[in-house]
Amino acid sequence: MTLARRHVPLRRLAATALVIVGLAGAAFAVLQSTATATETATPTAVSAAPADATVVPASTVSSRATTVPRAKGDPAVYDTRLGPSDCELLGRDYVSGSGCARSRCVDGAVPYRKTFGAEACALRGQPNGYGFVSTIDVRRCEALHRRWIAEVNYCASEPDRSVSAVYNSAVCTGTATVYVTLTEAEGYYDECLTPERADELADRAGNEGSSLTNETALRSTTQCPYRPGFVYAGDQCVRDPQAQPAGGGVVMIGDSLTWRGSDELARMRPTFTLDGVPARKLDELEERLDFFRDGHGQPDGLIIELGTSPAPSFKQGDLTRIVNSVPAGTTVMLVQPYYELRSDPVVVTPSSIKVSRWMTALARSRAHTCVANWPGYVRSHPGILQDGVHMKHPAEKQWARWISQQWGRC
Repeated sequence: MTLARRHVPLRRLAATALVIVGLAGAAFAVLQSTATATETATPTAVSAAPADATVVPASTVSSRATTVPRAKGDPAVYDTRLGPSDCELLGRDYVSGSGCARSRCVDGAVPYRKTFGAEACALRGQPNGYGFVSTIDVRRCEALHRRWIAEVNYCASEPDRSVSAVYNSAVCTGTATVYVTLTEAEGYYDECLTPERADELADRAGNEGSSLTNETALRSTTQCPYRPGFVYAGDQCVRDPQAQPAGGGVVMIGDSLTWRGSDELARMRPTFTLDGVPARKLDELEERLDFFRDGHGQPDGLIIELGTSPAPSFKQGDLTRIVNSVPAGTTVMLVQPYYELRSDPVVVTPSSIKVSRWMTALARSRAHTCVANWPGYVRSHPGILQDGVHMKHPAEKQWARWISQQWGRC
């Protein structure tokens, strides 16, 4: 197990870690997704894991970039909403008097998320898909005791995937100061622990020939409920063949619009399950709905906010079939997509127009189904978008309120 220490050592954990390294074999374990988790939800090692335990100083990923800033104070180049602390959590370079650089990263990092207003970096040479941030629901992020960066709608993440734990991590909140890396996958997100809990799990790992990563995953009361078919019993999260999905509720499956407005909408509709990630396409809808059903059963309500990103193989019949897979009495709201290529004159992508028409036809043919006319709302509120697709950050609350109101009328 590779350990990174920030500022001060953690009493007994260093000695325990050496024991774990000797017993556990592979230094860094990566968890399987919920679909392939083992019977005890314990992760398996991968060949890409580092073989040696090293101690990484705090300065490894926090050194400032040395490039001379251009266009000082230009909002196209710098984000003034972000202070030095949050800027560093994003892996971006902060320039005093200008702000957080949008496209320049700290030394050793490269641009990772490039959407304007939500830029973030990743360490060079890390596994694909990992960076300084993750797109985790705000409520889950906070439950994991990790920093939520509201200005960019990200949950801060440990960018160095070669380490198993980071002590006194700036990513963590409150008394949970030990950051433990899992896989950042559903049900297996990285988690911050108190030093006492980290000590306890490290000792257990040393005694049982396991690792801190494995023990954190196995004994997470926070994440076990998000692993379909698992229950928490006997101080561990284990698979239970008799486990039945429970909960139902309303689920919203969407793309970057849902992701960007999720923290605002979660406050207005705290019982909603909000499943939104950037660039999601309609051909991912069925998989996400099935995942929800595995853990919750059939939804009591379904909101679909997809269609901005084209999915050429996805047909109108696919949308109808997926929506009809929920009970006939289930309320379904279809949020029509809008992707503006040019504003003067207005030119909208043919694919988003096509999907909007599909949604209108489906709402007419199925009871308990409505359409939320997002294109109409955008046209009646000029200036709400920053790039023809995404809301400006101040408008995210406006979008969330509109979604909540539309659902109330559906």
